[in-house]
Amino acid sequence: MVYRLLALDIDGTLLNSSNRLDRQTKDAIAYAVKKGIVVTLVSERHFHSAAKVARALRLTHPIIAHNGAFVSSSIDHPVYTSKIDHSVLIQLAEYLETYPCQIQISHERLSISNRPRQKNLIAKMTIGMNEPLFYPVTYVDTLSQYLLENYEGATDVKVKLKDEHVIDEIEKAMGDYFPSLDVSRTSSFDLTLVRKGTSKFNGLLFFAGQLGIPLHEIVAVGDGSEDAEMIEKAGLGVAMRNASPRVKKSAGWITRSNDMDGVAYAVREIFRKQLRVH
Repeated sequence: MVYRLLALDIDGTLLNSSNRLDRQTKDAIAYAVKKGIVVTLVSERHFHSAAKVARALRLTHPIIAHNGAFVSSSIDHPVYTSKIDHSVLIQLAEYLETYPCQIQISHERLSISNRPRQKNLIAKMTIGMNEPLFYPVTYVDTLSQYLLENYEGATDVKVKLKDEHVIDEIEKAMGDYFPSLDVSRTSSFDLTLVRKGTSKFNGLLFFAGQLGIPLHEIVAVGDGSEDAEMIEKAGLGVAMRNASPRVKKSAGWITRSNDMDGVAYAVREIFRKQLRVH
């Protein structure tokens, strides 16, 4: 089988546990590019953050950021977006503001967040997302009022609340009141909301389609639950040794962990016998 596209998750996959790119990983990606393989990043990170990693790897193709909601080589000229509509955002903010939760509405340039009623939530949400400081977060008193005065679409909305039972209630209500959204439980106290159909896999599918590359010619590598679909459906799905059990079950092959140069090992093994792609 000849593979033409390599899709890589960032956190827990390309980066080690210290959030660094190892030299072996950089060299292996350069090796794949030299063989004519299209290499892209598929990440939950916002565009600026994912693009920084792409630059470190000297990648030139569009990247798939915001869990598949934003595909682009530059911030100003996306080739694909999947955003929550402004009108839905207003209704969503009005509903969520009836609960004592922190809400963070994100798009490719910045995030807007309400001022949390529990002070320690600010640090927990912003630090926990592992995003660099150059991605600005604007805090406002009332999100719904801000949205009435400022036209914004959103790649995603994150909700954090200390009460697990209330989070259960909000998660259930999303299906009843907001059928145009998909909701995922990222932890016991966190929800992420996106436009229905938004996923890493669908962003990758669009990108590959633009290049005329079919699914069976794609290698997808990842570790998190949001990677499971692209790993399962790609021509070759590779799970990291540190991946969740669900991801490992979806994979055709399991490589070493992100602290043992798992991406470098997989790339060398998969492409060493493959001739240069033209």
